[in-house]
Amino acid sequence: MTDEDFGTINIRRGERAREIEVLRQHYRHHREALTRMIADAPTEHLAGEYTRLIGEIDRSMLKLDELDGVAPAVAAVPPVTHDPAKAHGDPLRDHAADLASHPLTANPQFDDESTLPGVVMPDGAEPRSRMPLMVLVAVVVLGFLGWMIWRASSRDERPVVEETTATEVDTAPIEAPAVADLVLAPAAHDYGTIRKGTRATRQFEIANNTDEPMAIEVARSACRCLFYEHAPVIPPKAKEALTVTVDGARAKAGELRETVKISAKSDPGVATSFDVIATIR
Repeated sequence: MTDEDFGTINIRRGERAREIEVLRQHYRHHREALTRMIADAPTEHLAGEYTRLIGEIDRSMLKLDELDGVAPAVAAVPPVTHDPAKAHGDPLRDHAADLASHPLTANPQFDDESTLPGVVMPDGAEPRSRMPLMVLVAVVVLGFLGWMIWRASSRDERPVVEETTATEVDTAPIEAPAVADLVLAPAAHDYGTIRKGTRATRQFEIANNTDEPMAIEVARSACRCLFYEHAPVIPPKAKEALTVTVDGARAKAGELRETVKISAKSDPGVATSFDVIATIR
């Protein structure tokens, strides 16, 4: 092997060492963040999840140390246990403070610094060709850590209780529509065809809706061919018949349409009307 070959190998080793150190710094940053989160964890379950994630990071850093050929520098993380004897203290914070105090079990070094445990490189493969794979593994591990943190946090969320406000209902009584004091039905009568010299009669019904007797009067028609028969006074809350006769001898030939007004004698403002329709031949 020439000096140039040794120089190429040294350059490749230096590049690989720099890439390993970048990954190691990322792992350390996330490990420190999780260690601080353990001290502030609201529940022991959540602190246990953080501790397990720290263990995953420690194993990844051990792989980097083995690949770089250096002694491991990360302490293993023991599982979280709840000590009843520390009832007056904070077991989560005590556990976070003791993380660095546990010894690390020694791992065997690999003579071939170009291979990872359990991975066999083909002949002629370059050591730095594994770095993209290592970066991909690091990204996957960090994504998995973030997902686990989110999942552990979501378990502590409380359901949202919606408060409903009863809508006020207007219970005011509905007033009935006002009833006219004087009502006549039907509003019109069609007498049909009336021959000259003959008469036709129809009846209407007059209602007094007041509490007092009502004397009424019926206006004269314009044709002077209508005659009325009715009671002069309608009792309170009572009804009387109004008979209207059409005299064909007095009416002009052709169509007849008269609107006749009925009113109270004491108050002309209390009034109503009806229509008389006929054909005179």
